Amino acid sequence: MKSINETSTTHFPYDLRSPIKSYSLPNQYKEISGISPLETNDSLAFVQDEAVQIHTFNLTSERVIEHNKHEAGDSEDITIAGNTAYLLKAGNHPAIYKVTDFTCENAHYERYDLDLHKDQDPEGLCHDVKRNRLLIACKGSIKNKDRTRGIYAFSLQFMQIDHSPVLTIDSQDFLPNSEETFNPSGIVIHPQSDVLYIIGSKGVKMIACYELDGYCKGAWRLNENQFIQPEGIALMPSGELVISSEGKKGKKAKILVFSNRQ
Repeated sequence: MKSINETSTTHFPYDLRSPIKSYSLPNQYKEISGISPLETNDSLAFVQDEAVQIHTFNLTSERVIEHNKHEAGDSEDITIAGNTAYLLKAGNHPAIYKVTDFTCENAHYERYDLDLHKDQDPEGLCHDVKRNRLLIACKGSIKNKDRTRGIYAFSLQFMQIDHSPVLTIDSQDFLPNSEETFNPSGIVIHPQSDVLYIIGSKGVKMIACYELDGYCKGAWRLNENQFIQPEGIALMPSGELVISSEGKKGKKAKILVFSNRQ
């Protein structure tokens, strides 16, 4: 898959043309919007657009377990830290949900409102373990025709968002001669390199890689036949890259696993 950043010779470290595993989800999970691996390396947690509810998917048995539904609403992404799950809810009042012991029947949750405008449309969430924070990627902007998108930090010590973005993605970094805009829908941070892998679904479908200092390492278009509506992205403990796509146009939701080229 060729980089569309003409000034970059960087190759994407995963072979996106040839997944090593492919899963089709039952129709009731076609609205899958975010994924996160569990520590066992053989299961994923995921959320749907329909509710604040966690599901787990076993990659061996392909069994889905539905956990407690906490509230109605638009769950966009999830990240798991041990026995605690953090969910990102979008809409008029974006929020982080912290769910303790999320697999238990009496799982407790706490809600933390995000000081973000609804037009910023936060969709991506990941755990930055080294800095004890969550990173939130926004799909939209409050400014009309703005081609930049913000990534914000949410402190897990103080349980609040930093009002200034950690990183601003500028579509002109890798789409300089196009009117297209990259709109993040999922984000993950590589545990060793600290590189951000950011996936976009609305409009141009692609993955962009950024360092935390704002340097763009490259961007790669996704095959729209393979990735119908890619919204979830995660890295397994063993290093594989996982991408989920919502079901659309009569096709089921997909989870694809890719190996590192190295």
